Amino acid sequence: MTPAVSVIIPVYNVEKYIGECARSLFEQTLRDVEFIFVNDATQDGSMERLRKVIEAYPQRAERVKIVMKPVNEGLPAARRSGLELAEGEYVAHCDSDDWMEPDMLERMYREARAYDADAVVCAWFRDNESFPTKYVLQGENCRDFILSDMIAVGEMQSVWRFMVKRDIYSKGVEFPRYNQGEDHALMVQLAYNCKSIYCVGQPLYHWRTNMASITNAPSSQAVERRFHGARANAKMVEAFLAKKGESDRYAQQLMALKLYSMFYLRPLLREGEAVAEWRSAFPEIKGKVLSNNHIKFAQKVEYLMVRCCPAAIVKMVYKWRKGSR
Repeated sequence: MTPAVSVIIPVYNVEKYIGECARSLFEQTLRDVEFIFVNDATQDGSMERLRKVIEAYPQRAERVKIVMKPVNEGLPAARRSGLELAEGEYVAHCDSDDWMEPDMLERMYREARAYDADAVVCAWFRDNESFPTKYVLQGENCRDFILSDMIAVGEMQSVWRFMVKRDIYSKGVEFPRYNQGEDHALMVQLAYNCKSIYCVGQPLYHWRTNMASITNAPSSQAVERRFHGARANAKMVEAFLAKKGESDRYAQQLMALKLYSMFYLRPLLREGEAVAEWRSAFPEIKGKVLSNNHIKFAQKVEYLMVRCCPAAIVKMVYKWRKGSR
């Protein structure tokens, strides 16, 4: 029998968190769920901990699938591998250092079936060591707003907040190659192919700010890698919209996306480095940022500072900003 929902969970170096994540999945009030864990060649004891949790939930074990990848290929490839095994009517994603409220899947699936929605999105918690912050959504079919917000890198781009009909993935959706901003590049395509996206206003997903994750690695090489990945995925979104004949309609949002990807170089800019590389990233946005309503005022000021000032001044300003906080 086709499960209601398939949940895809990539696993890589999350030994500290995978237990909490898996328990939150197995304790979901929706029973008709399959869980696809993709071991992306983890280097720690994540899989051993996961198997212990699976043993503690024998009623869920028959609906658990585990993909063992021989080499680490990153999130996009891991999610694609999981999707190849998914049989659910809808597909959801969960990062293995995050967790869900117990009724998340049931509430989202109920909303999806009530409206025959192509996708459903929920509000979420951002968790750190001190407190959770609630982001609340409202509305019914909010597809157009969500697509625009996604392209402009608002609050809607994360794949783990969505439950999407599995057949939407077969409508010419291409998985990105690079990790940074990969869920954003994927979700723009999925949202574009949806006719309806309904919102659940309650926060149901807990996103953990994991400073030990690969996306927060501090080295110069890691910063460069994140920047190049984000830039490549921004270009992927641009190419997708051009193919659909939507470049003009979303020109302002695309400009905001490009600027967002440029600021992945901030850690190097703060050292007075990579200024020339930053300025050459997307030369076509020069002179157009200030009039863009999708770009925040503070980002416009920062853009002008990095665009116009010598590297030594850029470093000084960033240092002053850090000291004044």
